[in-house]
Amino acid sequence: MENVGGLVRPICRAREGCIMPYYKWSEAMSVGLPVLDSDHKALINLISSLHEDLELDQDPTKLNRVFEQLAMYVDYHFAREESVMEACAYPAIDAHRDEHHQFAQDIQDLRDRHTSSAKARIGQELLDFLKDWLNHHILMQDMHYKKYAEGNPQALDAAERFGPGLCDPNWKRPAGD
Repeated sequence: MENVGGLVRPICRAREGCIMPYYKWSEAMSVGLPVLDSDHKALINLISSLHEDLELDQDPTKLNRVFEQLAMYVDYHFAREESVMEACAYPAIDAHRDEHHQFAQDIQDLRDRHTSSAKARIGQELLDFLKDWLNHHILMQDMHYKKYAEGNPQALDAAERFGPGLCDPNWKRPAGD
């Protein structure tokens, strides 16, 4: 795996060959703001990386790093996205924010199960959960705010205040995080 901007991106390994990405970005996934798209690409990379590790039967302790990256994603991306929704006066922001809170809780529950038992092998469960999240939340729910955010200078400004997107090679984790 290659570390780019604090999140890992799957790469081909000479000895093991290449595994097709579990998910690939397409423009149909765009929410109309490049910085948010970059954040979503980072999540797709993380999902593909997890899939690669599971396919290659990697050490389950690597899930600790995945959970750390998911926690960072939740902190930065959700704050950025909610700031954008406030800036463009998205009328369904409360319901969207509730979904973010539920995602964070579900990830924490999975993480707690993983850390409480060495026998808990939840990698595939986590992968399935993230795939479902991507299909439901990003590909459906996030598309609802696209018409409010795309081309909206206030939304763009709100998104860019958080710095480059999480998949941008210039993204750096703020000190103290």
